[in-house]
Amino acid sequence: MLLCTDTDLVRVEPNVFSEIQWLSQRLVKATGSVSGTTLTIASPDVNFDGAQLAPGMVVLVGGVAHEVIAKLSATTATISRVRPTSADGVLTPAPVSGVEVIVATMLPQAAGVSDRVCRMFGLKPAPAAGDPVFAEPGEVARFTALLTLAAAYSAAASISGDDSPVGKRAARYRELAKEERRVLTARIDLDGDGIADAVRRPSVVVLERV
Repeated sequence: MLLCTDTDLVRVEPNVFSEIQWLSQRLVKATGSVSGTTLTIASPDVNFDGAQLAPGMVVLVGGVAHEVIAKLSATTATISRVRPTSADGVLTPAPVSGVEVIVATMLPQAAGVSDRVCRMFGLKPAPAAGDPVFAEPGEVARFTALLTLAAAYSAAASISGDDSPVGKRAARYRELAKEERRVLTARIDLDGDGIADAVRRPSVVVLERV
């Protein structure tokens, strides 16, 4: 159960994909141009089809993070400047041409953190039909994003050191996640009917009669 997206990460830390990039998690490198809300790429090492580009992912256009709104073809996509929330209208990017375009992802880190967050609430990371699930996963998206950022910056700091800028960011996001955890609650759908039946706090043990 993935609880946050790459876009959730840039809403918290706009520079994460320019500060941290791993070749194994770089999906596309190309030259591109933007007209209106349409991004067009040329000479990609992998095209958008091969990268499985989808809404919620992030594309760096000339080093600036943008949201992916929709994949239009193997070489075109609708993008937006980063919005406050996914419910807000698309924000037209600045028109550019001949700039570097990179699609990178932190979804492997987000997936691992999402599993941990599920367990904090007494939920299975991969629930079967009828198992308890978050009634509104968005309620825990920021918490998951903070933990994912802490994990990503900590991994980068393993090379540069805890006193480096990325090491200090890792410590900051760990602290922010700790503060968020103190006040976080989530509504849980216990019977799979789409309606919240309970409210839980992270790492509270739930006892059930069997």
